Order: sequence, then C-alpha cells, then structure tokens
Amino acid sequence: MTPTDEELAILADNHFLKVKNDVSKKVIAYLSEIERALHHQIQQSDFPFPEGSFLKAGKIAKGEQYKGLPYFILDYPRLFTHEEVFAFRNMLWWGHHYSATLHLKGPKLDRHAEKITENLLREKDVYFCVNEQPWDYHFEPNNYLKIKDLGKIDILHQMKTNGFIKISNFIPLDQWNEFSSFTLTCFARFLKCVNTI
Repeated sequence: MTPTDEELAILADNHFLKVKNDVSKKVIAYLSEIERALHHQIQQSDFPFPEGSFLKAGKIAKGEQYKGLPYFILDYPRLFTHEEVFAFRNMLWWGHHYSATLHLKGPKLDRHAEKITENLLREKDVYFCVNEQPWDYHFEPNNYLKIKDLGKIDILHQMKTNGFIKISNFIPLDQWNEFSSFTLTCFARFLKCVNTI
C-alpha cells in the first residue's frame, strides 16, 4: 500500500515529533506537580478512603493509542482490585481535552447507592458515565451525560446493572494553566459526591 502525499510529507518531517517529545516532557512534569498538590490535599482530608487505597503517591503513565491518539494519565489515589475500585484519574488526551474522573466500584457503592445518588443529583453539571463498561474517557453521549439530564432511576440503574459509577468533567487543552486548580476542585467535589458519612 503506497502512502499518500500527505503521509509522505509527515514521514519526512522530523520537526513535529521533536515538538511532540518536548511537550510530552512538559505534560509529565505538570502531572508531577499536580500529583504533589493532590498529595497535600489527601493529607488534609478526612474522607474515609477505602482500605487498600494507595495514598502515598500517584502513578503517571502515557500511551499512544487511545482512539488513535496519545494520552497521559495520573491515577491518584488509586485502588484497583477485582471486587473494588476507587480511583481518581486525570487524563490529557491529545487533540481533545484534560479530564478528571472518579471511578467507584464495590462495597461502598453497593451499600450506599441511595445516598450517593442523592449527592450526585445536586451536581447538575457533572458528567455521569452511562456506558456498560468503565474504560472509555470520551464525552460522547453513549459514554457520558450530564447529571442534569438524568434522573434518580437512571443513576440507580447504572449502579445496579453495571456495578460501577464514574463521574467526570473536562476542560479544553488551551486552559493549560488551569489544569491544577481544576483537578483539585474536581477532587474535592467528587469526594463530596461519594461521601456517605
């Protein structure tokens, strides 16, 4: 299969990849700053994190192929087991957005579905995952809808049928200077949503 003229031009251009590598280093450095800010917020928090949650440090990772595009993630705090998930994930998706997401699965959700639903219904402009599986991070209507467009029955159905919830929000990539404050605001807000004390 012969490349197109556009593809050959990109193949011959080494400038873009050099810039990509430079900006990738800046993204990783910024996520490290955000990790430190989250660490401070976690230390000050009285939220009852599930037993086994990793609270000492975050995990930063990157990949090249989320729907064909590079991405960077920071998971902190995080707990991933077969029975339970409690993870706050920040994701920069190349060409799209920067998002903050809380993923919850397990005993806390099962025991406190009604209370968590009541909390969520107060957060009209937060996005709620309506997907059958939790591993997508795009904001198309088959994955996320704003809570203002859902009712109590919809939220409870997601919890009971699919066994997890994800709540999320995002900002455009050109709001780079806001990523840190956005992350900390979302973290506090999302913890409030799932706090059942």
